Amino acid sequence: MTEHEVFYSTLTKTLNELTKQVAALVDQQNSVDQQKKVVYTNKEMMGLLDASSATLKKWRDLGFLSYSVVGSSYFYSHQDVDDFLRNNHYEAYRFS
Repeated sequence: MTEHEVFYSTLTKTLNELTKQVAALVDQQNSVDQQKKVVYTNKEMMGLLDASSATLKKWRDLGFLSYSVVGSSYFYSHQDVDDFLRNNHYEAYRFS
């Protein structure tokens, strides 16, 4: 292999590796953006909180979970989710 061929081979490998790293960062950012949704549907909340529709309704009816309703569709803001989790948060403790 000539000096130029070695250089271009090394350059190509480096560019391919950088391309993979950038693609991984983009995928990671897209995942983070998806987790920071502004509004969640009832179905998304069921998956997010691993709760049934009936459980979400109970939490809404009891005032534990804030929401918005348009027609027959329920929507939850990111703030609604944060407030719900903060209000139902328990600090860790250990036995002495």
